[in-house]
Amino acid sequence: MEEIRLKKRRRRIIGFSILGAVVLLIVALIIGCSLSKDDKDVKEGEYKQVEKRTIVNSVSGTGTVSAINSEDITSQRFGTRVNAVYVKEGDIISSGQVICQFDTKDLENQLSEIRKSISQAKDNKVEQDANYDRRISESINNRNSNINETEARLNQARLEYFEALGELDKANQNYNDYMADPSHHAYDMDAIQLEMLIESRKSNVDVKKNNIQALEDNLNNLYNSDNSNAYDAKNSFDDSASNNIQNLEQRARDVERAIGECTVRSTIGGTVTTLNVKAGESFNGGTVATVEGVNDLLVEAEVSEYDIADIAVGMKAMMKTDATRDKELSGVVTYVAPKASNSGSKGGLGALSGLIGMDASSMSQSASGSGSTSATYLIRIAFDEQNPRLRLGMNAKVSIITESVENAISVPFESVVEESNGDKYVEIATNYNEASTSDGKIPFEKKKVKVNTGIRGSYYVQVSGDINVGDYVYVPAAEGADSIDEIMNMMGSSAGV
Repeated sequence: MEEIRLKKRRRRIIGFSILGAVVLLIVALIIGCSLSKDDKDVKEGEYKQVEKRTIVNSVSGTGTVSAINSEDITSQRFGTRVNAVYVKEGDIISSGQVICQFDTKDLENQLSEIRKSISQAKDNKVEQDANYDRRISESINNRNSNINETEARLNQARLEYFEALGELDKANQNYNDYMADPSHHAYDMDAIQLEMLIESRKSNVDVKKNNIQALEDNLNNLYNSDNSNAYDAKNSFDDSASNNIQNLEQRARDVERAIGECTVRSTIGGTVTTLNVKAGESFNGGTVATVEGVNDLLVEAEVSEYDIADIAVGMKAMMKTDATRDKELSGVVTYVAPKASNSGSKGGLGALSGLIGMDASSMSQSASGSGSTSATYLIRIAFDEQNPRLRLGMNAKVSIITESVENAISVPFESVVEESNGDKYVEIATNYNEASTSDGKIPFEKKKVKVNTGIRGSYYVQVSGDINVGDYVYVPAAEGADSIDEIMNMMGSSAGV
């Protein structure tokens, strides 16, 4: 808020200064018009020597010294008691230094209970795995025993089968022997009994054969059985138990991390500029402290939408602060915001730019428009060299060089006359040395010289053509003032070069 009030105050001062300048110009204009044309004090104009200069276009204003590295140290602990605070605002701290310590009693209790649950879950898994292994082992033993038993029964059944086949063959042989006697007939009682015995022996063979088939099927089933159900049951339990243990272990890690986060450390070295914790009070999450780097400083400023298009990353800048006295600090623009940071005027850079050359009405409009609501854009300027006298929050006067030409042949831009066809010329005194030393006895002889103009500063403009360094060009008298120098003195430092 104090910064905003200061900026508003500066804008009012600028506005009053401009209005004062306007009043002076108007008064001078009235006085000039009231003088008689033949008044001997009225000057026709002045002659200025053509020189080489460095001409620059710049945007000027004020900014604030800020930190390149600035970090909000945050914590998600909500409703947690602050046990201790180890820093205070203004302290210079290093990266990793402890800022505060939150209470960890509840978290440690949670961690203890989770660890107990993990231990119990692991013990239960071991016990259940042993039970499953025992059951699987018993099942395997039973299977092997059944296989052995079935194989023995199958061998016995095969013996019985072959015996039954032998008895059947014997019965058939007895029947054949009986019927070989011509006196015997198929309807004899003995023949009938022998046939009945054969049928009985056949039936016995079928029974023995079926018994063998049943035992072989049973044996195949035993061979093919792999206790997959028992293994599936064990694997299902292991998966469930392992997932439960992993979830508990993850919870433990989360709580351990939360306990670690209760010791809040700075992630950068710098100055503690804000501190939002107090020992004995509860913390409800958010920013614990703001730490701003003290070794790497820059200047941040808001630029009006009128000037922002002229500024680009990489442009040189000159800065001054009260702390560094008259020493000019050089720097370079490192950031230009692509989007407006606000829609209300903050004064911004370039508040005084372009005043020279305006007429009275435009100057009045500039003064009355000091409270405009144009958008502003954030820019950052890095110092070429850090200065130990700089501190965070200091105000800095800034001048960003948007365009410059060294060793430019230049003249006051008021001396350049533009004709209706667009051609430009200056008037050069061909006899300057004689006329200037004759106390008015020898009039100045002027010659028009066509020129082309280049970069224009606040007062001088670059020219080229049939004009040389050392020539004297005619500068028309400004209305309401005795000379160009007086106008520049009246306008102050904003006139520039």
